[in-house]
This record gives sequence, C-alpha cells and structure tokens, in this order.
Amino acid sequence: MASTAIISVDGHVRASRDGFRDYVPTRYLDAFDDWARAEARSGRPDAGNMQPRLPVESQWDPGRRIRDLESQGVVAEVLFPNGVPFQANQFEDGGQASDPELTRAGYAVYTRWLADFCAQEPGRFAGQAPVLFDDVGEAVRDVYWAKEHGLGGIMMPGLFPGGRYFFDPALDPVWAAIQETGLPVSQHGGAGSPRYEPAGMAAILTLAYEQAFFSGRSLWQMIVGGVFDRFPELKVVFTETQAYWIGVALDQFDRRVLRGDDWTAFAAYLNRERAFSRLPSEYWAANCYAGISPFHPSQLPLEKLGSGYDAAPGEFALRGDRVMFGVDYPHFESTYPSTRDQVAALLAEPAVTEADAEKILFGNAAAVYGFDPAVLRPHAERVGFALRESTEPPRGPGEDYAIS
Repeated sequence: MASTAIISVDGHVRASRDGFRDYVPTRYLDAFDDWARAEARSGRPDAGNMQPRLPVESQWDPGRRIRDLESQGVVAEVLFPNGVPFQANQFEDGGQASDPELTRAGYAVYTRWLADFCAQEPGRFAGQAPVLFDDVGEAVRDVYWAKEHGLGGIMMPGLFPGGRYFFDPALDPVWAAIQETGLPVSQHGGAGSPRYEPAGMAAILTLAYEQAFFSGRSLWQMIVGGVFDRFPELKVVFTETQAYWIGVALDQFDRRVLRGDDWTAFAAYLNRERAFSRLPSEYWAANCYAGISPFHPSQLPLEKLGSGYDAAPGEFALRGDRVMFGVDYPHFESTYPSTRDQVAALLAEPAVTEADAEKILFGNAAAVYGFDPAVLRPHAERVGFALRESTEPPRGPGEDYAIS
C-alpha cells in the first residue's frame, strides 16, 4: 500500500513583539515602541489568531511547531503572516498600519524575521514574503531579496481602492521578477476585504461569506490584463479563498469570451485590443492552483477531483493535480489536532485514487513551492501514513492514529 505525508500549504507564523523589535531599524524604534505599548495596554494577545489550546510559543518556536504538525502527519509547511509590526487591525494576517511608511517598514521587519525563522529548519518551511505593489521598484527588490534569502514564495497584496490593479501593465516588472526567480505567488483569503464595523458576529460572518469574492478578483484581473500571456511561467495559488467560486467564475467567463457580448463589443469600439489569447479556464489549467484550507470535504465536490472524471464542455472541474491541502495551523479554525479526519474523508471518496490523493497531500505542494522530496523523505517515513481507498472511521480530537 502506498504511503505519503502532508505538506500543508497554509500555516501562519509571527514573532512576539519583543522578537520583532530586534529587526526594527533604529529610525523606527520609537514608533515601534509606541505601537507595542498601545497593543499591550489594549490587552490584545501577543500571538495573532490562535487556537486557545496552543501555547503562544508555538508561533515562534519552530521545534514546538514541527512537533505539533508531525503529530498530524505533516512534514513541511507553507507560511503566511499571523500579524505584522505596526498593523492597526489585530485580526488581519498581513495588516496595514495607519501610515503607509510604517506599513512598508512593518512588512520589511516581518520578512527579515521570517527568513531567519525558516532557516532554523532547512527544507521544512516555505515562507511567503508579503510584498506591496504600490512602489514597483521596491517590490522588485523585495522579490529578489526573498529569493536570495531562501524564502519560498511571494504573498500578493490586497486590492484596495487607490492601489494598482493587477491588470495594470505598470506591474510587469514585478511579474517579471517573480517569474525569473521561479517563486510562486499566493493570494491568501480575505486580502483586500473591507474592514467591517462595528466588530462582532455580523462583521465576522460578512467577511467569511465575502472573502472568496475579494480574493478572487486577482484571478480575473490577471487573465484579462494578459499577465499570463506575457509571463506564462507564473504560478499563482489561491489559498484559503474557498473553492466553490472557481468553477462558476471560469465557466461564466469562458461563455462570455466564446459568445462575445456588448461589453466586449464596446471595448473593441474604443479600440482596446484584448490582451489575453486563451479561454480563462485554460489559464487556470496552466498557471493556477487551489490551496484548500482549512481542508474540509465540504469545500470540494470530491467525486470530481479524481483523474477519471470527465467534465462536460463548459463545466469546469477542479482536478487533483491543481489542489493542495492546508492545515491552517495555528488559527482557531485549523484542522489541528484532527487533521487526519479530513484526510480520511478525502481517501474515502472512491473517485479519488491513491495517485490523486498523493498529489493533493504532498506532490503538488512539493512541485509548486520547491520542497525537496529527498529532504522530506526521512520525516515522511517517520510520521507518514498509508494511503487507502477506503479508510477507518474518523477519530475524535486528540485521539492517536497508528503511523505506518
């Protein structure tokens, strides 16, 4: 029976406020200390969004983090922020400060800290550098810095009013740098969402329902802007953005392109040549991936994931070679400590073969984020598990699994 382990494509990490301070340039120290004192006075936790059962040091202690993840069969992890210095809203993963200069400074501090964090466990973490696109020259330098310092990808900024939209050709130097470095670029769920007030259940659920739309805007903007035509080697991952919208959006977009309509006629009337050459669904098949996180079978039609599924024309289906598994550690909504329940649900679907499952759990992420299977193999042999087309009933939280 084939066996594998998990590469989680969605984890969140940060330093403590004191840990970040060591990375703050001298000219920003006073502002940082003011921010840290204000955070402490407000009573905000010094660890971002976390499960209450986890100790705060699991954020910045790589050994503790790896022990927790290995208990779930996870051998490597893609890392996004769980809060950055100077941010105004504590619940944003890569939040913005009230001052644009401090936003940029906070991102730089976080990225330098992240590179050092990942270097403590070589080959196990693929840190995603948060990069702002407002200053193209700075963004290009940030991309090359991330590559030179061993980070594993670029985290797209949110699309906010007044910023650059992704169909703007002015961003071509950024896409060119990302393509040249071979780094993937990831749109994380909720990026660009409004800051809903007043805080409470209504604000939280509104964000939960709308984050897919705000995250998905980058997909169609890159398609219609011809970004994939000019930079065909770009790899773009949509992580924790939900997945239900992907097929609906691409089917609708394909139909519009095939039939034409008043909007495309109006663009032609304005002498605006179409910048893209293929059907939108073809760009997905060539350039894009879905990081399903926190992974749950309800997010996907599992019977369509298998390589044997034959979609009818105009009925887009996510394939197993474009889907990856996210644990979302240590967020409160993470699959930890019951990740194997979600694996069991995936393996129980008859249409998902062992080959499909291995790609979703491990192979796709290794290829996209550049993990070396040879480095991970000893860890996978130690904490991995057998793949089964039918599996045992799910355990309850915290129950042990037999490791093959």
